[in-house]
Amino acid sequence: MPASRLLDVLGPWRRRIRTHRRPLAAACAAASVLVAIHAARPDPGPTATVLVATETLRSGSRLGPGEVEQVAVPTDLAPAEALSSLEEAHGRVVAAPVPDGAVLTRFSVVGPGLLEGYRRGTALVSVRLADPATVTPVRVGDSVDVVGTDPRGSAPPRVLARRAQVAALPAAEGDDRAVLVLAVDATTARTLSGAGVSWHLSVTVVV
Repeated sequence: MPASRLLDVLGPWRRRIRTHRRPLAAACAAASVLVAIHAARPDPGPTATVLVATETLRSGSRLGPGEVEQVAVPTDLAPAEALSSLEEAHGRVVAAPVPDGAVLTRFSVVGPGLLEGYRRGTALVSVRLADPATVTPVRVGDSVDVVGTDPRGSAPPRVLARRAQVAALPAAEGDDRAVLVLAVDATTARTLSGAGVSWHLSVTVVV
């Protein structure tokens, strides 16, 4: 292409560049800052996939679709017993209340196979006792009566379940040590699943 023709083609572009040189310079400077920030950002390092509750999970409820999701977190922040697969959580019974956004571990749900050996129609339900110390003498396989005490003192103590069998004792720290997983009939399971809202619960080992 002749030089005169090339100048004719490039002329309008040169005028546009001169007209907008300040905005173009600002854009280039901003891009340089972004590149520098990205280069200075530390490597997040290895991550692990964990299951996180997408809503508050009630003890004794059965996990359904949409109640947990997979999230990638730094490996050093993932609990050693964290659940990672949606398949291993779906249909499991929640052993203790799990707040929205909390990581689920194997202690958050009742272990698989706990109903083996029980008669058909048996259900598993988790109950949180008012006093963690009352769990100390309880062992898996014990039969217990669950007693509810009105926190306002306006009603006498009430036996909510008789001879419920202890199916599991989640090995967690703090207040979660007061959670018992009981094998009961379906009617008793419905009674106990919401009993902690109105009653302070305790258990008595029976023979």
